[in-house]
Amino acid sequence: MLNTFVINLDRRPDRLHFVKAQLDDLRIPFERFPAIDGQTMSPEQKNVFDESRFLLECKKMPVIGEIGCALSHRAVWQRMVDENLDYALILEDDIRIHPKLAILLADEKNYHRYDFLNLAIKEPYELDVHDVITCLEKKQCQRPAFWQSRKQWRKMESEAVVDWRIFSIRALGNGMIVCECDPAPALACCYILSQKGAQQLLVATESLYFPIDKAWHHAGGMLREACLAEPLATQTLDSDILNRTRVLLSLGQRIQRFFVKSRRLQRRWDVLRMYGWTRL
Repeated sequence: MLNTFVINLDRRPDRLHFVKAQLDDLRIPFERFPAIDGQTMSPEQKNVFDESRFLLECKKMPVIGEIGCALSHRAVWQRMVDENLDYALILEDDIRIHPKLAILLADEKNYHRYDFLNLAIKEPYELDVHDVITCLEKKQCQRPAFWQSRKQWRKMESEAVVDWRIFSIRALGNGMIVCECDPAPALACCYILSQKGAQQLLVATESLYFPIDKAWHHAGGMLREACLAEPLATQTLDSDILNRTRVLLSLGQRIQRFFVKSRRLQRRWDVLRMYGWTRL
């Protein structure tokens, strides 16, 4: 059975009860993973973020809840590496779970070809499932080369996010469809991660200047990343990460931001090597 970890704060037994009831109903065994509480962190833990670079990247400062969340996910990844776990399902405790999750986990072939499989919502990407099904019916399961017609394929890809690419689609049965893509959706409330993925995410987050749920946007190692056409988890409870406020950058900071803002160069290079320039 796939190792399953639920990240939960000691002071939030209500949330643990909420997600436990769902997992018990689906007969999915799990281990509670104690979250790192932003309110009780040491000064060393608070320094995990490069605050000045984070400000330039995100136009805001990291808050304590965000820092605790980042450290908690990193601790799970480290656990995977230390115990040499091939794959793990990682959940936050504020999600509503679709019953199909048990079906997905029942067959390891559903997820073993991916290093990171996001099971949560796809925001900010737009994806019409009917367009995905049309491509499957036409047996167009791989992104066409640039000289081939992409009219139907582009209907799947979000027009709102220019850099989003779907490289392949695969039907799993029971209405579930996997889209191998880059970048993978950012929400970190429910995902399956490989051992290789855990290793690379730890490297990518040694110094954080972005939220933890964008770690896979920056990770090297040619990770195969994907999401589901229809999510199996949605966040339904209020976030414990409070007081996020945008900062108005000065002219000097805006100029600096232009030169230092990450272009995801390592990930872009890996995507090129994995899928080839004709598929971009």
